[in-house]
Amino acid sequence: MFGPAIPQRWRLKAYCATALLTFAFGTVTQAQARDACCTAATQAAASYNYILGTQAFGGNHNFAKDTTLLDQAREIRALGSNVLKISLGKRQAGKYGFGDAAARARTELDYVKAARGLQQTLDLDFKYYQFWVQTFTDADWHHGVSKADAKLYYNEVYDLTAWLLKRYTGTGKVFLLGNWEGDWMLNGGQGKDVQPTPEAVKGMIDWLNIRQKAIDDAKAATPHDGVEVYHYVEVNLVKRALEGKPSVALSVLPATNVDLVSYSSYEAIKQSPTPDIGSIRQPLTQLVRYLEGQLKPKPGLPFNHRVFIGEYGYHANGSMPLTVEQQYLKSRYVMQIAIELDLPFALIWQFYNNEYAPNGTSHEMSLVDETGEKRALYYLLQQYLKTMTAFVADGIRQSGAVPARDAFRAKALEVLATFSFEKMQRMANTERKAAATE
Repeated sequence: MFGPAIPQRWRLKAYCATALLTFAFGTVTQAQARDACCTAATQAAASYNYILGTQAFGGNHNFAKDTTLLDQAREIRALGSNVLKISLGKRQAGKYGFGDAAARARTELDYVKAARGLQQTLDLDFKYYQFWVQTFTDADWHHGVSKADAKLYYNEVYDLTAWLLKRYTGTGKVFLLGNWEGDWMLNGGQGKDVQPTPEAVKGMIDWLNIRQKAIDDAKAATPHDGVEVYHYVEVNLVKRALEGKPSVALSVLPATNVDLVSYSSYEAIKQSPTPDIGSIRQPLTQLVRYLEGQLKPKPGLPFNHRVFIGEYGYHANGSMPLTVEQQYLKSRYVMQIAIELDLPFALIWQFYNNEYAPNGTSHEMSLVDETGEKRALYYLLQQYLKTMTAFVADGIRQSGAVPARDAFRAKALEVLATFSFEKMQRMANTERKAAATE
């Protein structure tokens, strides 16, 4: 979804037309009419899908003013992003600052309600949320799903979906409920060369279909307006599928009815030893299109394509400046390819780094480093969002409608091409020097 649907575009036109008409009849001043149109355009632009964003998982940073999650979420919103990917699982709870709430919870909804900082995060004015939703129950689908387990899975996801629909009705929020890298889940985290069992494959199919039905049933039974919940499965070993090996993409996906697929795309994007958009574009395009072909048709979804990039990113080493520049260029290439392919989202891993070498050296997979300094990647995403938000708002003010999708994509590609590493690095250095003099 690249912006408001047609009815909202007409509402924007009507809103501005009404403001101008009342000005013509002397009921408001010209400035008031202009301000009304600008406000409508700004609000609509804030809800537009700019495709590119980031995520907040853990983070070894000790300068947070609040819980690690709420701190990251506020900083990501200040960055200009209206999309946030987080975990609602047990493993991340302690890293977020919600360990006690998770220990007491028996379902996902118990956890959300008990973790005040988590609710505060959901209440922020993000448009799109993506969640890793595992389970707080004792059910385990790896050896098959019993009737009792099926009920636990269903009720847990149904209740969470219904709560989201009720609490956020009228807000315009869109929630995507999914999972961590599905191929690791399927083989029990034993590595890419371990073949999942037939029981695990069948169990995962049942698990995903139960979750999808729970979401669909909750949406059908819960009165709501201006809020949506969708279900996605995340995959990460698509090359296995192309080789005919058991995997989520080959063995599970065609037997499900999921709304969307998230691709944790490292296997596709790391083939280029030097920054070369072509060597990233070819495998990424191939694997994304393959995933699309594995999905059952599902009309009525508000996205032109149903596969998105849930994760991408590259390591760097600050003591080796060339690696930092290469990280930047490759990341920008993935952004450009995601826009070329018209994907719903492409989320860089991640806002705060949470990956370290055995000796403690940071892998620098972040927009903000451990000292709080914003890296060139931060300014790449910030300037993209700033420029494209202004482009959308200007288009609305001029025509009363959001820009056509092709016009948005063309502008986005043009904008990204102008953001050189040197330019963004200068912004980072300027910010660093300004902070040092305060």
